[in-house]
Amino acid sequence: MSLLRPRVLVFLLVATIFLLIFWPTNYQQNQCIDKGSQGFFQANNNNSPGPVIDAIRTTTITDTKGTQKEYLNAKGYITFLHIIRKQHKTAIESLTRVADIAVANDTVYSVTLKPQKPPSGDIHDYMSLGRYFWPDPTQPDGLPYIRKDGYVNPEFFTILDYVYMRKLFREVQDLGFAYFFTRNETYVDKAMYRIKEWFLDEETKMNPNLNYAGFRKGQAMGWRTGVLDFHQVFRLLQAIPLMRYSYKWDPSIEKGLKAWLSEYYIWFTTSKMGRGEGKTKNNHGTFYDVQALFLLDYLGRYEEAKSFIRVSVENRVNNGILPTGQQPHETDRPTSWFYSIFNLQGLFMLAERADHFDFDAWNYVGPEGQSIRKAVDFLLPFALNEGEGWPVPNIKGFEVNDYVKILELSYVIWGDEKYLNAVEELRPKAKAEQAAGLKLAKWEDNYLCDLALLTNRLLWTCLY
Repeated sequence: MSLLRPRVLVFLLVATIFLLIFWPTNYQQNQCIDKGSQGFFQANNNNSPGPVIDAIRTTTITDTKGTQKEYLNAKGYITFLHIIRKQHKTAIESLTRVADIAVANDTVYSVTLKPQKPPSGDIHDYMSLGRYFWPDPTQPDGLPYIRKDGYVNPEFFTILDYVYMRKLFREVQDLGFAYFFTRNETYVDKAMYRIKEWFLDEETKMNPNLNYAGFRKGQAMGWRTGVLDFHQVFRLLQAIPLMRYSYKWDPSIEKGLKAWLSEYYIWFTTSKMGRGEGKTKNNHGTFYDVQALFLLDYLGRYEEAKSFIRVSVENRVNNGILPTGQQPHETDRPTSWFYSIFNLQGLFMLAERADHFDFDAWNYVGPEGQSIRKAVDFLLPFALNEGEGWPVPNIKGFEVNDYVKILELSYVIWGDEKYLNAVEELRPKAKAEQAAGLKLAKWEDNYLCDLALLTNRLLWTCLY
């Protein structure tokens, strides 16, 4: 019974949320008069298609005080219940499937497994190679490496610290979310094991710095862009609170993790690499702020986080978005479409976090009319027309899968049906991209993502 009740509550919550999201409000109604035991009331049966599916019909009741109330009629209501139940079941099955894979995975995730030591000589120092850096053809030994923006050097994948860390963050997230919905304690066991393995175990742990992230061969240290490697720590940090109430959760492991992250945050905010990354104007700066905000929040430094988020949003919107909605620091890249969406994902994450600190970043407008919403709208006509008319060079195509996710959330946030109409048009293309292996959908559509946004952000996996 203890397992059943949370599931029933979740189902009822989801049903209520979806009814609120898709409740039709603007339509013509046919009138009929009925008489009930509590007096006369007017029932208006709507027979025109709703904005979502034709099966939806609504009825308006006017009580004896003249107050009108709308509700879905029986056919529309049971249609929604059917969709919600099916979507919920599919999403949870998908979630538990990846969590079960994570439990069974016995691969060691550790920075100590790389084939070469960083210049420090300490194998526990994290190291990654600069993604867009290649041998200099004008030099006999190719050193130092030079930048070819937009073109990934395959050598990047010869050092797996980056790959292992991303897998760690993703798996702990999957395990934490799966535990939230199932109360399967095995998921908590595995999550704690992974946290201990990467951050705390003397044999396998990572030192709390990124001194050799984004390393360019021929240089002595890493580069500021490597700080981006750690930004997906948000996955781990949002999953931990969901597992704290498990009887298998070990507070001593979390205490050790907080000590590690506190030391890392000092490096992050005082090192030359960290400070340099924070000053950048493009997506690197945006995701630096995302990382900082999640760390401050998790470490309980709420007043700092509250002050930080306002400054961050104003800075990123005012200096990163034009009055037209174009993001100039992203569109000057060869992969301009990809980075315009990627930076927008970061802005959405900042806005979502800002909600926790009483700042409405979704509707913040800069001094020249800049806003996150304008950045969404700028991309829309190009997404609908295969990139036709895109004003700058772009070498990577115009995939829409990630943008469709943004459009879904935009409809939830702002309620403008142009986003819903765009999702209807672009969703088949997004699904085709997923089927072709261009994008891997972790969740069935954005079901859990939309639920997260509407339930005080207990869950937040919406973007990528």
